[in-house]
Amino acid sequence: MKLIMLISMMLFSLSANALERFAGIEDGSDENLKAICQDYMVNSYLKNDPELFFHLLPKSMKKLETILENDWPQGHLKRFGSEPLFEYEVFEMEDKLIEKTYKGHEIKRIKIKYKAGIMNSVRGSSCSFKLYDDNRWYFQKKP
Repeated sequence: MKLIMLISMMLFSLSANALERFAGIEDGSDENLKAICQDYMVNSYLKNDPELFFHLLPKSMKKLETILENDWPQGHLKRFGSEPLFEYEVFEMEDKLIEKTYKGHEIKRIKIKYKAGIMNSVRGSSCSFKLYDDNRWYFQKKP
């Protein structure tokens, strides 16, 4: 019984830490950033769940947390409409990342195209990640 409680507590602790706000990610490999971008687009952006979004924001955005939380639902309604969505009509992600340096910080960008809900046409955007001084990757620009 104690072992089950311990495992449950560990799992809860891991899941709670997994989406700590303003934490970013350590692994900036191309494969991981592409997986994070796809996870964000499918499980956060499309399904109107802002937790991964807040996890990927840099600490400097903490002061805007309340404003961003309040704006999130309206942004989703405007982009996709009020019907619950589970998949995109169109979702494409380029294989090759664009890498550059800006003001001494490494930046990696993944171009994407998507269409869902009430959208009339395919929209082009990108997931852009920036390596900060704490050696963690954060959204530089969200799609």
